[in-house]
Amino acid sequence: MGAVTLGAKPQSTPGGNAAPAQPAIPFTRAARMKSNVAFQTGNTTLTTSAQPLPPIQIPAAGYLASLELLVTVTSTGNSATVALQADAPWTVFNQVSLVNSAGDNIITPLSGYQLYLVNKYGNFRGQAPFVDPKRDPAYTALTTGSGATAGSGAFRLFIPIEIDPSQAFCSLPNLAANKSYLLQFQLSALVSTFSTAPNGTVTLSMQIIAHYWSQPAAANAAGVPQQTAPTGVGSVSLWQLETIPVTAGDRIVQLHNVGNVMREVIFVLRTAAGARTSADWPALSQILLNNDLLFYKPTAAWQGGMAESFGYDTGAIDAAGGLDTGVFVLYDFMSPENGHVSPSSMRDQYLPTLDATLLQFRGTNFGASASTLEVISNAVKPISAAALYEPHVR
Repeated sequence: MGAVTLGAKPQSTPGGNAAPAQPAIPFTRAARMKSNVAFQTGNTTLTTSAQPLPPIQIPAAGYLASLELLVTVTSTGNSATVALQADAPWTVFNQVSLVNSAGDNIITPLSGYQLYLVNKYGNFRGQAPFVDPKRDPAYTALTTGSGATAGSGAFRLFIPIEIDPSQAFCSLPNLAANKSYLLQFQLSALVSTFSTAPNGTVTLSMQIIAHYWSQPAAANAAGVPQQTAPTGVGSVSLWQLETIPVTAGDRIVQLHNVGNVMREVIFVLRTAAGARTSADWPALSQILLNNDLLFYKPTAAWQGGMAESFGYDTGAIDAAGGLDTGVFVLYDFMSPENGHVSPSSMRDQYLPTLDATLLQFRGTNFGASASTLEVISNAVKPISAAALYEPHVR
């Protein structure tokens, strides 16, 4: 038998039938993951008031996977004894959002701290616990004390778009300059980050890097066909937020961000003063689906499951490698494999919901200082069921 040439035309068999066509090379093998600077801000002075930045148009290029934010806070001329708020440094952002060309939210406006939680627990980029922003080499905690540069620091966060890098699932087509995505920021007032602010000048600068998949040709150099778009292109990952008042005692609250396929929910409990609190978290939590018990979670079991599934068991609470005060993550839809969640985990346990679905949280019982329950939810709007449950290419 002669040598086989890749991309050669199918040869007829003795019976006259053409040989089977070669399968297309999968998109994530045919495409190239690339990155480029999307935008770079100058130094913006933080003031006593919140201030919006002009919307940032993301340059057209391939299929958008994520946006990386490199943030630097620079303090000069300080002589005060600088002290930080509990959620610093992430609180330098009052709001961050991503919208499409039609003005629809891909990521609803989130606070900087909420975006930090999405990075830490969102399971969209890499393996926890290594994605903890506090463990990042780019992270430098804001300095405190009375030094001239007290209040300076740096960190890195990502804007999540695709949720499965092994398939580029939910990456967004960004091929047309007239249909650009817009990244929007509102910077916080100094008091949101500093309990005692520097009395010199505090500025924020930011570099934004777009990570995207190139669009492959329909065939490679040898003529082998290639997928030119990700499987399930048109599917979208949505990050949504609702803030629900709660009071002490046994409470049932309804979660309203339904209608798509639920992937994850992050709960944050706060006091009336805005402080995160675990002391007021219910001893027993239950998740109800259409009045049927879906999950039963005593607090100790829930925290243990989070530590195991994400690997955040190497640090103290609120420290690098540890869990966070007042933060409880419903990770169960992401089907941990080998005890840990992974961006490429199977999607079999994602929860399809309808607009009429009744999804509720029951807490037994909230403490006396409980005031607000922030609910950050991640849902997938798939183009089809086949795209959602597409087998993974290993």
